[in-house]
Amino acid sequence: MRRAAFGFALVVATGGGQQVQAGPVVATLLGSWQLNVGRSHYGPGADRRRREQMTCTAERAAVRCVIQSVRSDGRELTGQFTASLDGKPAPVTGIPDVDQVQLRRPSATLVDATFQYRGEPAFGYRAFQSDDGRSLMIMSVDPVTRTAATTVVVYDRH
Repeated sequence: MRRAAFGFALVVATGGGQQVQAGPVVATLLGSWQLNVGRSHYGPGADRRRREQMTCTAERAAVRCVIQSVRSDGRELTGQFTASLDGKPAPVTGIPDVDQVQLRRPSATLVDATFQYRGEPAFGYRAFQSDDGRSLMIMSVDPVTRTAATTVVVYDRH
């Protein structure tokens, strides 16, 4: 397994807060999210961020996410993907050692993401929103077992 915490949330969370219908995709993540550095916690090996903005829009039956990130060492990254919630692999650009993502919705309020590199799981996340829809929480998980890891990244609706 590669680094389990690249630390960028590329996930569509469903349920809670305002819901937007985009074809078969119901996504409360649609819109703009700003990293809340003070509420985020990084585990060992995580690539910490100074700033990060994530913008997700509906695109047919999928969600397109663009993440602009400034890492603790000053590197600037822009990652992006367009993926459906059916678990089919979708291309990812701009993230080192990642070339695909698979999104699944195990329940109405939870989304799992598995990021891959050359067909092998690299890292995973589980995402959900606060009840009021103002915050998005992203928990790192083992990409195979889905066991919770130690990184939790929090975003506020921007």
